[in-house]
Amino acid sequence: MWLRFFIVLVVAFVTVVQSTRIPPNSIRNGVRERFRSGVFSPEFQLLLKSANMTHILRNNVQVREDDTMCQLCDELLDAVLVEIRSGAVAIEELEEVFVQLCALLVFESYEVCYGTVHTNIGIIWHIALARPERNADTICGVVGQGYGCKGTPADWSIEIPEGSSDINQGIVSGERPLQVLQLTDIHYDSLYEPGSLAACGLPVCCTVGTVADNPEDAAGFWGDYRDCDSPMHAIDDALDHIAAQHQDIDFVYYTGDIISHRAWATSFSANTEDITLILDRLEAAFPNVPIYPVLGNHEPHPLNVFAPLEIEDEALSTQWLFDLSAKLWERWLDEDALATVRQGGYYTFLARPGFRIVALNSNVAYTMNWWLIYDDVDPYGQLQWLADTLYKAEQNDEKVHILSHLPSSDSTCYAVWSREYRRVIERFAGTVTGAFNGHSHVDELVLYHSIENPAQPISVAWNGGSLTTFSDKNPNYKLFQVDPQSFEVVDYDVWAYNITYANLTPDIPPNWFKLYSFKEAYGLSGAAPEDVRQLATNIARDRSVAEQYFRFSVRYADSSLDLGCDSDCLGNLLCNILKSEFWDNTQCSELAPEWE
Repeated sequence: MWLRFFIVLVVAFVTVVQSTRIPPNSIRNGVRERFRSGVFSPEFQLLLKSANMTHILRNNVQVREDDTMCQLCDELLDAVLVEIRSGAVAIEELEEVFVQLCALLVFESYEVCYGTVHTNIGIIWHIALARPERNADTICGVVGQGYGCKGTPADWSIEIPEGSSDINQGIVSGERPLQVLQLTDIHYDSLYEPGSLAACGLPVCCTVGTVADNPEDAAGFWGDYRDCDSPMHAIDDALDHIAAQHQDIDFVYYTGDIISHRAWATSFSANTEDITLILDRLEAAFPNVPIYPVLGNHEPHPLNVFAPLEIEDEALSTQWLFDLSAKLWERWLDEDALATVRQGGYYTFLARPGFRIVALNSNVAYTMNWWLIYDDVDPYGQLQWLADTLYKAEQNDEKVHILSHLPSSDSTCYAVWSREYRRVIERFAGTVTGAFNGHSHVDELVLYHSIENPAQPISVAWNGGSLTTFSDKNPNYKLFQVDPQSFEVVDYDVWAYNITYANLTPDIPPNWFKLYSFKEAYGLSGAAPEDVRQLATNIARDRSVAEQYFRFSVRYADSSLDLGCDSDCLGNLLCNILKSEFWDNTQCSELAPEWE
């Protein structure tokens, strides 16, 4: 949220400048005048308020590429950086300025503005002083990437071991498939209270102590489609149901995000308590099953930030999270795996002979991770480690599943990191037999195509959806059937329940049901990359298939079905399948919907 604050602030300025034809320098001058006088001028305050940016940070707005917007991003940050580096402003005043900007634009309430800025200002201050060569253009090229700001970020690459990977996919041995449970994005909220105000106006509602004036605004017992996270009794019910319904689970993949969306009010102690609680619950539900967890972008305090190991200041460092993860994950991992967890939150583990788990901390590539401005070159050396690890796996004739939270194709995945990750997948497509992500809360998938031969599909990343209902989703989990010889995904089932119906009977556990099986639902012969390519082709040719994909993506959530998904929305869902690297729209252009 904090990073988006800057970018959306610029969008607000663009809106005002374009509508009122105020020269762009008025923005720089207005900010500088605030630093000089201690107040925003009445004229500048009117300018901000006229932008009509109420709660815009909550919307996943994709701003088109706009040179003016990026120019103004440069202008705003340039004004701020000059003040910090000249020594003319104290950190307390800088915090006050950003809180005021947030409140004047009505991004959020004062409480949310203050909490968000206060928890992040120390990081911004440190980076601005420690990296004087990082100018506004460079910063906007990183944090504004999804808004079309390319700037001048560093361009780097990793060394991928030479060789070629024989791709022999779609092999099914006929033996009993392994049953792999994927759980993701629980987002536990210790403050959730049934009957509280679900339409509270804050980024997260359903909070203890708030009062609903009418039944329609009251939080449901089992959860709520509105901006609310998961109560513990709903999490316990899900785990109890899974353990009872599926007693033959071989592995559990937890792909991140334990902490709630109440990002303005996190703390080291509260995050530690919640992470510990949920992992203990997982172990209790599956006591004899290996669990392979990864970190989500919500786990650190502040939200999204993963500091380089050289940052030793406890107020800025992320080492506490790595050490905590190593301590809590040691029940499932060996010491070699825990060593890299302590160095960056990633690891590899031989799950059984011939089958290796590689768990990444892909959150380092999140463009809302401020520390990318400090040093964006392969944070923690993780991608180089990935290439080297996959090379060793290839030499040992092992197959690999990659677990991570942030999909490499996401618009907020740093472009250079996304590109290098795709290069690794291309090289080791014969070794990597599946990837599993979270983050989006959407039941979706990403199909990787060869860089050298764009017509050839080579790998698939499966997204687990979410256990949280946040927002407009039904809770779900996925059960993958994995061939025990090739370790390829051969099919999967999605289980869910309808939150509307569940809340009608708070004294009765929700009615979990199998929503669909992948092959049966889409009429496919398998789940190999070629099969997924066929699904994408079917979506492009037949709008009814596209509409079914949408309904499954939200697990038939009533509120999402009411909102619907028009042609542009359906086209974006298709493109999200085909786009595995940020900026690369090759497949989206090649397989455009025929029903538009």
